[in-house]
Amino acid sequence: MDGPIFGLCSVLTLLSTAIALYRAVTQRRQNSDLFRISRRAHVLALASSFLSSVLAIPTVADLVDGATTVELSSLVSHIAAVIFCTSLQVMIIDWEYRELPHDVNIACRIGFVVVVCGLLIWQFRHTNPARLDVELDLSYAEFNEVRTYLLTYLGFFATAGAEVAMRAAKLARAVWRQGRAAGAGLAVAAAGAALGVLYAVSRGGYVLAFEHGHTWPLPLDNLISPTLEGLSILGIAAGLSMAVLSNHRRPAVLRRGVNL
Repeated sequence: MDGPIFGLCSVLTLLSTAIALYRAVTQRRQNSDLFRISRRAHVLALASSFLSSVLAIPTVADLVDGATTVELSSLVSHIAAVIFCTSLQVMIIDWEYRELPHDVNIACRIGFVVVVCGLLIWQFRHTNPARLDVELDLSYAEFNEVRTYLLTYLGFFATAGAEVAMRAAKLARAVWRQGRAAGAGLAVAAAGAALGVLYAVSRGGYVLAFEHGHTWPLPLDNLISPTLEGLSILGIAAGLSMAVLSNHRRPAVLRRGVNL
């Protein structure tokens, strides 16, 4: 399941990245400062999502690990996913706010993601998959180091996904009357973020259940979790693209009456 799902995600996010990058360059040439931060965050979110999706394809992951070190593809994929989540947070915050606490909120998200990425790298080195001959996956949940690493990653993913889902849903409701396309896009993005939370809860729940000896069948989770993650990426990428393209035509829609 992982290959087709993340292969499709890779194609969509690559196309979306190209569109977002072209739009950002075009507006920069027009000296447009409106949503400058969110435009950059949008490009970074899609690019990191593309990298995370590509490295989640088993064939690509095997090639990368064979050329570098064991499970390095998983570490880079997880860090890219963390950057993806944070970029979404920054993007939506920039849409919501005009002034402070706009800068403070963004600085807090950036500082937190640096800490999380540093923690994941430290835990990866501590786990040392090459030495233990393990993978950073639920199949090796009997190793305490693997469980700790996964809970760190999934905990952040669930927290950030929940914030993105709530903010996007609130923003979609606020702008619905001014721009139906933007509102629909944000609603789709909110649904995608909610699916991402379900993915993190599913995987994290398995890790916690394993510690108490009451896990459900791993093949079932390996079927459900990648599907939820893939649908989450597709929903967020498609929904935000809808909102951004609509906002390109009517740039004041997203901040009209949404200065929270």
